[in-house]
Amino acid sequence: MQPGFLTVTIPEDFKYVGAVGVLNLWLLVKQHLDIMYWRGKTGIKYPQMYAEKAEMEASRDAHLFNCAQRCHQNTLENMPFVYVTAIVTGLRYPKLSAALTGAWVIGKWAFTFGYATGEPENRFNKIYAIGGLSLVASGLISTYISLDWLLGDLVRGLF
Repeated sequence: MQPGFLTVTIPEDFKYVGAVGVLNLWLLVKQHLDIMYWRGKTGIKYPQMYAEKAEMEASRDAHLFNCAQRCHQNTLENMPFVYVTAIVTGLRYPKLSAALTGAWVIGKWAFTFGYATGEPENRFNKIYAIGGLSLVASGLISTYISLDWLLGDLVRGLF
């Protein structure tokens, strides 16, 4: 290998990581459709992101719109963490990465259905908790892998 070049070999089983990424795409589509449904039903126009307090007090539909919007926003806030850990973990342990990321996506589906009840506390449930723990596990594993990459290169560079 020439200095300055990095060769990355993608494991054959990395396809499972990609498949879980697509599963997540459909979660985002479902959440988007929920928002569009409630936006249409409430008449809340763009660029207004959330119903105002007075709108929510006047209409349960406006409250449900806010629940759908916040659920989607929360999912988007987690996407960088999910994708980075899925890819880094997947380069070394693709099936484990797919399983952990898949558990997160399933947990997020449960989160979504709980939030859709209009009772925000219903977003937290056992399935969502398992998904959350799987993301923590993926974060720890990807941290280990990245430290191994860095420290391994450092040690090899000393000799």
